[in-house]
Amino acid sequence: MFNYGQAALCALFLFGIWLRTREHMFLAWSLIFGFVTLDDAARFHERGGLLLSATFDLVSLPGMRARDTGEIITWSVVALGLLAPLLWSFWQSRPRQQALGSVFLLLFACLVGFAVAVDMLHFLTGSKLVGYAEDGGEMPSIAVACCSAFILYRGLGRYADLQALDPSLPFSKRT
Repeated sequence: MFNYGQAALCALFLFGIWLRTREHMFLAWSLIFGFVTLDDAARFHERGGLLLSATFDLVSLPGMRARDTGEIITWSVVALGLLAPLLWSFWQSRPRQQALGSVFLLLFACLVGFAVAVDMLHFLTGSKLVGYAEDGGEMPSIAVACCSAFILYRGLGRYADLQALDPSLPFSKRT
């Protein structure tokens, strides 16, 4: 439940950054973290995985259930839809904005790594310790992303100019 709030706040802060800067990369990241919120709250990929496995009689990948295959397909389809605007906006951005976007890319990669890879390992081993590692990795990834978005949002102030941010302190100080 706490992660839902953090992911939603992250999406809102990123949307606020987009409103202030009109840098489309932040809108793309807002959509991604918004979907993370929706997925966590509504169990979108789990439901999609069950639907796909039942509808198409999916084959199980080695060491996994058919519904796991469906979950991977569901997330992959959504990821392709969300990745296109992110890549386009990243390509359109200036180097400093690309650097800021890369922070969110790293944090999102950590989140996906724990949510997918460690989750699959948790299923395979059934170990409580691996389950704790999964949750223990997802929570800080979302928390740091939310804090980064908040600090950037606050650092921009009312009149946003990403060029005015000091590159040595990209989240906190104006030059």
